[in-house]
Amino acid sequence: MYTLKQFLDSDLSLVIYEGAREVFSSGASDLEPLVQYLDQDSTVGGNLTVFDRFVGRAAALLISTLKPRRVYTGVISENGAQVLEAMGIPFEAAETAKYLMGVASEDMCRWEKLSLGKTPDELLDELRKMRER
Repeated sequence: MYTLKQFLDSDLSLVIYEGAREVFSSGASDLEPLVQYLDQDSTVGGNLTVFDRFVGRAAALLISTLKPRRVYTGVISENGAQVLEAMGIPFEAAETAKYLMGVASEDMCRWEKLSLGKTPDELLDELRKMRER
């Protein structure tokens, strides 16, 4: 299994382990890797560990549906951290930012804006509809 540093040094954006076995990896951007994992025959709960390069509120909501034992990330937004904490999901982040875009700008990214006021299932449904358009 990766360490956070090894993951961040890789070209991957998302890696999911079940125990010590890698069950999913992707280099795709945005929320697409999480939606892909949730759309496939995905494991939920139990012994999952998630490595995600950036975790904002939207990613945290999607990750919470997996009920992982731990999340590792390069950058987590304050809203993303609040979601994981509220769901009782431990995480380790190399950096915390007010907004993910805070690394590059002063505002929320479009995914964080889209996730406001939504449950994890509502957000996932909205993302699937967007993909179909």
